[in-house]
Amino acid sequence: MDNQAYSEDEDSIQGDTPPRQVAATNLSRDKSLFYDWVRDNREHSHISVSDSQRSDGGAVTTNFNVRDVEDIPIISSPREYQTELFERAKEKNIIAVLDTGTGKTLIAALLLRHVVEQELDDRKAGKEHRLAFFLVDKVALVYQQHRVLEANLDFPMVFFTGDSSRVIYTREYWDLLRNEKTMAICTAEILYHCLCHGLVTMEHINLLVFDEAHHAKKNHPYARIIKDFYATLEKANQRRPRILGMTASPVDAKTDVNIATAQLEGLLHCEIATVNDPEVFSRAAIHKPMEGFVEYRNINTPFETVLWQKLHKIVGRNEAFSKLFTYSKDCTTELGRWAADRVWQLWFTAEEADKIEAKTARYFSRMESLQLSPILDTEREAINAVRQAHELMNEHIFPELQLNQLHISHKVNKLVEHLNQNFNPETDKCVVFAEKRLTVALLADLFQQPGLSIRGYRAGKLMGSVSNSSGDLGMTLSEQKFAIREFRDGELNCLFATSAGEEGIDIPNCNIVIRFDLYKTVIQYIQSRGRARRIDSKFYQMVEAENQAHRQLVAEIQDHENTLRDFSSMLPEDRLITGCDYNIEYHLSKEKNHRVYKVPMSGATLTYRGSPTILAGFVSSLPHPREALRTTADYIVHNVGGEFQCEVLLPDISPIRSAIGRRASSKQVAKCSAAFEMCLKLKKQKFLDDSLRSTFAKCLPAMRNAHLAISSKKRAEYPMKRKPNAWLITGVPERLFMVVIRLTNPKALGRHSRPLALLTRELLPRTAMFPIYFGKQQMSSVECIPLSTAIDCRPGDVAGFNQFTLRILKDIFSKEYASEMEKMPYFLAPLASPHDYEHLVSDGEPRQLIDWACIRKVQDTCGGTSCECESDNVLDEKFVIDPYDGARKFYTIRKRPDVKCTDMQLPGLPRSRRFKNGDVTSDIWSSITISLFRKQRNKLERKQDEPVIEAEYIPLRRNLLDKFSIADEVDPRCFIVLQTLKISPLPVDIVAMAYNLPAIMYRIECNLITLEACKSLGLDLQPSLALEAMTKDSDNTEDQPEDQVNIQQGMGRNYERLEFLGDSFLKLSTTIALFSQIPDCDEFQFHVDRMVLICNKNLFNNALELNLERSIRTQGFNRSSWYPDGLTLLQGKRHRSADSHKLADKSIADVCEALIGAAYMTTYGQKTFDMAIQAVTKFVNHPNHKMTRYGDYYAAYEVPEWQSSEPRAAHYELAAQIEKMMGYKFRYPRLLRCAFTHPSYGSIYEGIPNYQRLEFLGDALLDMVCVDYLYNRYPRADPQWLTEHKMAMVSNQFLGCLCVSLNLQKHMVSMSGGLQKEIAEYVAAITEAKVAAEDEAQASGLGRDAYARNYWMREKLPPKSLPDIVESYIGALFVDSEYDYQQVQCFFDTHILPYFTDMHVYDTYANNHPVTLLSNILATHFHCTQWRIMSTETDDEDRELSATKIVSAILIHGVVREHAFADSTRYAKLKAARKMLAGIQDISMEDFKTRFDCNCNHSKHLENL
Repeated sequence: MDNQAYSEDEDSIQGDTPPRQVAATNLSRDKSLFYDWVRDNREHSHISVSDSQRSDGGAVTTNFNVRDVEDIPIISSPREYQTELFERAKEKNIIAVLDTGTGKTLIAALLLRHVVEQELDDRKAGKEHRLAFFLVDKVALVYQQHRVLEANLDFPMVFFTGDSSRVIYTREYWDLLRNEKTMAICTAEILYHCLCHGLVTMEHINLLVFDEAHHAKKNHPYARIIKDFYATLEKANQRRPRILGMTASPVDAKTDVNIATAQLEGLLHCEIATVNDPEVFSRAAIHKPMEGFVEYRNINTPFETVLWQKLHKIVGRNEAFSKLFTYSKDCTTELGRWAADRVWQLWFTAEEADKIEAKTARYFSRMESLQLSPILDTEREAINAVRQAHELMNEHIFPELQLNQLHISHKVNKLVEHLNQNFNPETDKCVVFAEKRLTVALLADLFQQPGLSIRGYRAGKLMGSVSNSSGDLGMTLSEQKFAIREFRDGELNCLFATSAGEEGIDIPNCNIVIRFDLYKTVIQYIQSRGRARRIDSKFYQMVEAENQAHRQLVAEIQDHENTLRDFSSMLPEDRLITGCDYNIEYHLSKEKNHRVYKVPMSGATLTYRGSPTILAGFVSSLPHPREALRTTADYIVHNVGGEFQCEVLLPDISPIRSAIGRRASSKQVAKCSAAFEMCLKLKKQKFLDDSLRSTFAKCLPAMRNAHLAISSKKRAEYPMKRKPNAWLITGVPERLFMVVIRLTNPKALGRHSRPLALLTRELLPRTAMFPIYFGKQQMSSVECIPLSTAIDCRPGDVAGFNQFTLRILKDIFSKEYASEMEKMPYFLAPLASPHDYEHLVSDGEPRQLIDWACIRKVQDTCGGTSCECESDNVLDEKFVIDPYDGARKFYTIRKRPDVKCTDMQLPGLPRSRRFKNGDVTSDIWSSITISLFRKQRNKLERKQDEPVIEAEYIPLRRNLLDKFSIADEVDPRCFIVLQTLKISPLPVDIVAMAYNLPAIMYRIECNLITLEACKSLGLDLQPSLALEAMTKDSDNTEDQPEDQVNIQQGMGRNYERLEFLGDSFLKLSTTIALFSQIPDCDEFQFHVDRMVLICNKNLFNNALELNLERSIRTQGFNRSSWYPDGLTLLQGKRHRSADSHKLADKSIADVCEALIGAAYMTTYGQKTFDMAIQAVTKFVNHPNHKMTRYGDYYAAYEVPEWQSSEPRAAHYELAAQIEKMMGYKFRYPRLLRCAFTHPSYGSIYEGIPNYQRLEFLGDALLDMVCVDYLYNRYPRADPQWLTEHKMAMVSNQFLGCLCVSLNLQKHMVSMSGGLQKEIAEYVAAITEAKVAAEDEAQASGLGRDAYARNYWMREKLPPKSLPDIVESYIGALFVDSEYDYQQVQCFFDTHILPYFTDMHVYDTYANNHPVTLLSNILATHFHCTQWRIMSTETDDEDRELSATKIVSAILIHGVVREHAFADSTRYAKLKAARKMLAGIQDISMEDFKTRFDCNCNHSKHLENL
């Protein structure tokens, strides 16, 4: 070595691109601060977790204590009473007496459904068609009740009022109606009129529902219908309709309750039915308001204002003004002087003046026959007086309202004061009831004056219908509906109403009710108070101080109400709805054969009598979210052939939802039987322990989380496969297989090149094409084409290949290996053809493609050609190497006679590593010979006539798999002298291609390793997908690019997109498998069983069993690692490549999901899921998923008996309606009925389960079809974008809108009273939103069909049941079609996709996500760039059952400002972001900078943007 300079290889030279550290300094600092904070606060984490669960989760868990069993009240729920009322209404005519808001409409809807379904059966049997009638007392109630019933019942119905077309009064219309419809909603007056004219007969009616039945007295239309038409049928013993009356009170006046109720029962031919325990509703979800009084004083006596006096002089004798003169005078004390004058402006309009003139003219026309001339004169004077009075009123100057006793009365002043103190305009809604329409109009007008409107009052009015006569201030029906809608939507927050707002009309979301004028009857009192339905509502009554009449009225009304409350004690026992707990001991004693279960281990005994108590204890141990529809056990008792059978329904959070008991002789025993069956189920599945106490709080969900949790933080070191198995085959080969390596765009290289051949001992699979990047923004794809025909090796062939390969390694890459061709894993060979694909893959002999002349030349040249002996004509286009410095290599261009070796060197030649301070390298000769050691240089003779060659310096080859930066592109031209250099025998065009080998071989080896791993799994994946699925290109691939650490450039796509796809298919496939194989499992158990299959822990463990972690690609391109293994290195720097890598447990699980996604995409074009299913089976490795092809799913499904049983006519009707709407005909109508059966509707009625299992299935199907669309429609979108926009497609908000647009909600059957009105309100709101969007489109000239499809984003969330039935319908569609996924795809394309043709309109939906919203606010509003949100596991060893918890914290300028705990990173981040948003909601920029020590530069932020 002393005599020969050491030849350094190019890998020893600095220049390799290291892994990129993104924001390394700030991120590392923040990570350190975050983990320090976690460590310092670890002792508090367990407490914090518990607290956050209680505060953020919206649920309160009550732990069950066996010692408290006897104290747990086993109350009957409201549903139990509603169900029994419904059952009784099916058997006989009843008047349901229930308080306002307790679900009378639900009972009516259930009975309507029952009667109509029976009617459909009768029609199918050929019987005469009949109609059901829902009768109301007021026109406005027609619209309201139709809105509720139409939104919740799927039967054809019609509604009409007196304003409807006269066509309703024709026989043809009613004949058509009975054939096409099943029910009608109208005022009783219309039905009575039609009955009178014989257009419809009582025999044509199957049900009469009387809303507010207490009106049935004297000559009211309710009474006339019964007296004149129903009673006559009774006498003739003919077929009569069923009757259901509904009222909050059977009386509406001061009368004897017993007499009134007896008269009402006799008149309606009904029996009153009410609850024996009126407190049952107050203990449930019916919120009664707190009552209070507001006292006022009437100080002044009525007087005449100046305006009153002037007007009275002109028109005081005109009868049309008499009522207003009286009201205006009384108004001075009741409302005040300002209102007394203001009423003239409101009432005496130009339109009203015209009406009075016309009325006056009609009056005098009747007097014509007496004294013609004087009468005409008087008529003219009277009409002129009206006009003069109107002009006077218009010219009168009305003062601006002032809130003092000069302008308003003490009563109005007290109203204003009370509202100012108790009414929050931002959150509250108030209704003020007054007796007269003028008072309502004046109060609404008063609160619209500037003095009050600026305080946030948005006042409106509601009063009865307008008439054509003069003096009427009524509202049209459309005005009434508009006022109620504005109040519901919050555009009005203070509504002044007459009695029109008391009875029946549903004024939603009201929490303050004030009686400005006292009620006159108990029914007015009850119904006006019933308008306040929100929690913590208040009901105020304004009474005059020291007015004994007021005090006496209040006392009488309250006494009357108490009498009504005690009404149940006066009724016979058969009129009372007693519930299933009434006299239970007596009924149990009558039946001796009760079952008993004894726990073997403890001796605890389960009996009929004790089972309801034990079940109540279990229910009390469940967490109860605020939005839960029910929090108690509900019992539905059904009369079956004279016996009773009961079904018990538990809250949705319960692991088991329902159980049906055995039949019994009484409903009380039937209830105990159902409770007994439920307790047995709970014990069997270990939700009751051996002492029959609840274990729910201990085992769910913490137990599952503990078993199934996996760490995203924990990292372990695993062996890493560096080379493919194909390289392990050694020995002197007898035949070789060729892989042609070509560039698809060879011009991008910048010089002429030829393809190379990779020769291997076995046929390699085709690998994926990939790009490589050159200078000047040029790139080309590399294609590796395996040829199936082998090359039979002739003598000397292998030696030639070996020599050529070794020459490339030595001359180009400065690595000299011993010639051991039996150890060489692969060989390289030059090809004679250009990069032309057609020629390279021709059917000819592969041997013919090889440039044998080049190989022989290399063989003949042992150590390279000395440059000194080269003549001028061969110096062009040569590859020249520096044997003393492996980093200095050149392409010669031409000889330069005009340049001397003593001339200055061009800047394109970098200094050699041999350079030391004091060395002279400015001239050409010195810059070339500097690579020698100094002693050798000193001995070297400088030849002044040494020829100078213009050459191109070959710079250090960077990572060609990553794009060039502009700084990398420099001019490589330089001058060389050939004294110390050598010319390689390798042709320049081969060298140019060979320089790409490090990147090419790295990518080929990665792809081969991943393909080998897939082959071991039995998966024949597309090469590019296999590599993508197993590529992890940073330490935290799952994070956003800006937060990723140690990004390995040039690895290609990582697994994240495929993981997004595979996760969805994994969910789908396991869901279908569970649904098919476990028919009796409820939704809760489905979720648990599915989590066992798809959890990361299971995937991780199975991946380790399969040695998958060895083949995951985590190491980026490294120039020192691509060289062939197993050879003896003679010269060059030896590098040790890493043979292990660190992986997080979750990363390994993520790769499993990505491989499932890759399998899905591999066969995507073939429309088959078989390979993806095989991948799922491999990775879940569980008996519940052994499928290998798609057909195995339906083969595992056995059609249950309830599905294939004979449908009723109503089921066929449902299927026909769905076929008409959706275009799909169901083979199993009962399956379709299941899709619309709400959990509150017991299976005991029809033997059909609720929709929750189908919803579970449909949810997975919907998720998959949406993910499939997004993944393929947006191939460049990152996983976060895909996830955020999928959220919009599967959100409850959108699915609720879709449900209404398809009218699916009409088909749902439920027994939840509040749900019906919620649905009706949402249907009205979303329909109005769509109409508004259509109006906008039309106004913009686009046409109504071009409306913005994202209109649903502006509306409130729908009731949960609406998105549920969309998912359950999809599930039913899938099952009915024998698992035809194309039906699901068709549903998506037809009904969902039109809303999402432009996904970018939903960017704002994603931006409303708390984390995204926080990011936007911090960046755009506060211009803060130094913040991040970080998460980690809490690692609490002593936490109960070691359940994994995640803590997320928000750091701003290196300080933790907010944090939250949750079961997953997603929810922990969400909670922390919400808390942070609440903290910065109302602060200014200055406050933000002060509080958070923020000094971020605004202008620099804008530059960055």
